[in-house]
Amino acid sequence: MNFANHVDAAARNAPTATAVADRTRSRSFEELATDADRVAAGLRSRDVGVDDCVAIRVPNGVPFVATYLGAMKRGAVPLPVNTRLTDEQVGYVIRDSGAAVVVTDGGGDTGETATPTVAYADLLAEGDSTRRVEPRRDGELAELLYTSGTTGAPKGVYHTHGNLAANARALVHYKEWTRDDVALTACQCFHVTGLNVTTTPFLLLGAENHLLPEWDVEAALSAIERHDVTYTFLIPTMLLDLLEDGDPDAYDVSSLETIGVGGSPMPERRIREVEATFGCRLLEGYGMTETTPLAAFNRPTPGGSKPGSVGRPAREVVEVRIEDPATGDPVDRGERGEFLWRGDTVAPRYNTPRITNQQFVERDGQRWLKSGDIGWMDEAGFLFVVDRLENMFTTGCGDIYPREIEGVIHEIDAVEQVAIVDTRDEVRGATVTAVVKTRGEASVSAADVRRRCEGRLESHEVPDRVEFVDSFPRTATGKLDRVRLRDRFG
Repeated sequence: MNFANHVDAAARNAPTATAVADRTRSRSFEELATDADRVAAGLRSRDVGVDDCVAIRVPNGVPFVATYLGAMKRGAVPLPVNTRLTDEQVGYVIRDSGAAVVVTDGGGDTGETATPTVAYADLLAEGDSTRRVEPRRDGELAELLYTSGTTGAPKGVYHTHGNLAANARALVHYKEWTRDDVALTACQCFHVTGLNVTTTPFLLLGAENHLLPEWDVEAALSAIERHDVTYTFLIPTMLLDLLEDGDPDAYDVSSLETIGVGGSPMPERRIREVEATFGCRLLEGYGMTETTPLAAFNRPTPGGSKPGSVGRPAREVVEVRIEDPATGDPVDRGERGEFLWRGDTVAPRYNTPRITNQQFVERDGQRWLKSGDIGWMDEAGFLFVVDRLENMFTTGCGDIYPREIEGVIHEIDAVEQVAIVDTRDEVRGATVTAVVKTRGEASVSAADVRRRCEGRLESHEVPDRVEFVDSFPRTATGKLDRVRLRDRFG
């Protein structure tokens, strides 16, 4: 079933209830459904066909959601475009996707392409409000999202209408959300976290969602207070911003029940700080663009979470296989291996056959997605992520998993953020470099860092160099940019 039908269902069940809002406007479910109908009609009048790709270069907000749903109602495939990309990068994504049209908020270039561009306001003005949803089956394509591309060109990942429905229903079920819940979408909707952790699940649920156009600490805290937000999902760098740069005590954030976190590791010490500051649960999860993103997460129920873990697999929708990345053989419980996934939320393919063939493998007659993440499962079924396979490197003395070293250094009170990267030495080859940012006026020396590591790690894991920085480079999705760190210190 076309996922866009859910907004029409909500419009029938609760027409005047707030569906989505941003800083300047809000829409009830009935108004949002009507806006989406106008967008669909406007696209139809511009000869956008079923299964055509519609690129959306619009920041988080009401226009984005209406355009996204309108493209689906037309039977087209919405492609949220990273608004932080350069014009050259935008041009790459549009050419790579074969987008038939680009919808904008009235500004911005589409790069060097011949693809037509139309403003959201023009689509609303041109289209009529006739309620019409193009029939789509669960296995047909619903959206195209691009990965962040931190280690190469971004990869386009297709999700089906069935992927979206399974992801949304499972999140509502596991997190026990009701229509009384209120979400804050702080992550960008061009990324799977902003789009499919809050926005599409809350549309299916028929509950209220507030979107931030850009990440801003004070705007986030203000929105939580003003709208009685009960749930938000943040990446670790956002949480660190709240702790270091915000003033949570100046706002009433007592409505918050749970904060979800994922996208990169969250130090255990900082989890305790966040929970003490906001008086709510902070629950880590695990997912990828390729899993829509639901794969595993800690749950708010008794016994449903474990510190340091990303939670148990969401077994109602996925299953996990942990195997030796060199041989493809399964490993025993407690042993490290690469996570492979299959199930209802796993994307069917990439938009490039070559990448699809690389990332999907067959094991015992079943098709699995290779995640590139190394980790293990304990006897209680909780998953622990060690690191990305691409981040692991080998020195002359053994394998290095950066996250394990980072966890030890994070225990130093003066350390706000740390990254371990491989650098080159003309004599020794690959060496371990720790890049450290300290908290405010706090200080720590390179000797302090090395001393802490010597007491907790193997000798080959102790950093050879310790470099101090004022800030860390981030990708367009807010994650640590290890490539730029390697370039700087390598």
